[in-house]
Amino acid sequence: MPTLKINDTTITVEPGTLLLDACKQAGFDIPHYCYHPALTPVATCRMCMVEIKGQPKLATSCTVTATEGMEVSTSSPAVSDARAAVMEFLLINHPLDCPICDQAGECKLQDYSYQYGSDDSRMAEPKRRYRYEELGAKIVIDKNRCIHCTRCVRFTQEVSKTFELTVANRGSQLEVTTYQGLSMDANPLAGNVVDLCPVGALTNRDFRFTKRVWYLKPMPTISRHSAMANPLWADVDENKVWRFRPRHLEGKRATHFIFDDERAACHRYNLDAASRLRTPLLKGGAASLEIIAEALFGVGTIAVVGQGTFGCDAAQRLGELASREDLRFGSGDKRYPLQFPEIQGSGDGVLNRRGFAERGFRFGHLDGLLEMLKRGDVKAVVVLHDAEFSSHRENEQLRQIVNAAPFSLVLEPIASELTPLATALLPVTTYLEESDFVINHEGDLRRYQKALTPPKGVLPLPAWVKRLLGSRSVQPV
Repeated sequence: MPTLKINDTTITVEPGTLLLDACKQAGFDIPHYCYHPALTPVATCRMCMVEIKGQPKLATSCTVTATEGMEVSTSSPAVSDARAAVMEFLLINHPLDCPICDQAGECKLQDYSYQYGSDDSRMAEPKRRYRYEELGAKIVIDKNRCIHCTRCVRFTQEVSKTFELTVANRGSQLEVTTYQGLSMDANPLAGNVVDLCPVGALTNRDFRFTKRVWYLKPMPTISRHSAMANPLWADVDENKVWRFRPRHLEGKRATHFIFDDERAACHRYNLDAASRLRTPLLKGGAASLEIIAEALFGVGTIAVVGQGTFGCDAAQRLGELASREDLRFGSGDKRYPLQFPEIQGSGDGVLNRRGFAERGFRFGHLDGLLEMLKRGDVKAVVVLHDAEFSSHRENEQLRQIVNAAPFSLVLEPIASELTPLATALLPVTTYLEESDFVINHEGDLRRYQKALTPPKGVLPLPAWVKRLLGSRSVQPV
């Protein structure tokens, strides 16, 4: 492995490591715009230049591989002058619209201008101007802000392979645009170009002009609307999720990107507190938990049905309500099309199927449970369910199961057709209102933290199970 010296700091790196990444490992962040670890380096922005001993010119660290004995300076006078010149060039036509720009507060152009730029401008000529354009219904481009880093273009070429974006014209008329007649509507990964854009030239219509980013608190969570439980940032303010963003995990290239459906799913969990169930119900009326526990444990043999999109702690505690281990049944059969195998390793939408199976839940046996209910072998069912992740056929199976059970307790974070059929209901949190973990189809453990505060009376499933077991006066059969 090559050993080199960066700013008099000796570091050993893996063979093939880019100099920019080596500098980062040594504790020296190199400013850059065009470089992205999931895209091919092209060295167009010239911001990452460093001085290498023995070389006559400055080198772009995003295209140079670290080699044995290399001596690098990241802050020499020549490097500082070069960065200031690049910043001046990038700001020649850039508008001073930070007060209305969605990128303000997380903009690399702002940060690097303050760190490496000059406090004045020699640009006396009129700046060029473009009207903003809609790249379909999802993405808006403001070419006045664009610094031509080409991250978005390379993304459509290398990752989504949809080739909507291109660089047109030359010189001062250079612009990023779409091929004639194309939009980004058909690209299921289109929203990633907004994450990749370092300067706010590309904005998401869903988030555009809605919230200032410095008010948002990013909370680590996962996507329930992906097969791999993709790690996300849930940006929260006023007890509301304003957007989902990809949360990169070291060594996992696919976690740089998420699907547009995953982004849009944030709105599903901004529930109206006034319309939510807040108290336990028994046969349509308010009831104490003690009465529900007595009815549940007193009726006879109990089976549980848990959907494999919930967390492992929920699965563990739900299983404790079953009278026997063989009465733990799994549900959920949503599928996703395998469009991008490099990003999406599975089409199985039941993202925690593995975690539930490890806790004794058997999938594909709901018909067997229904037969047991009809024979009278099972007297009560407890169902943890979210209709979004079950097909029409499975939802119909669950309706039959709930109807056939002498006693049914249903826990749904978002009400469905099962709700009015249940004997008893308990108000349970959404996954954004609790902390738990899942085990995805690759065996990776993905934790998520509580991002929203649930209304008073709404509790996570483990808390309800603990109270039910503590309230029972009749031992389960």
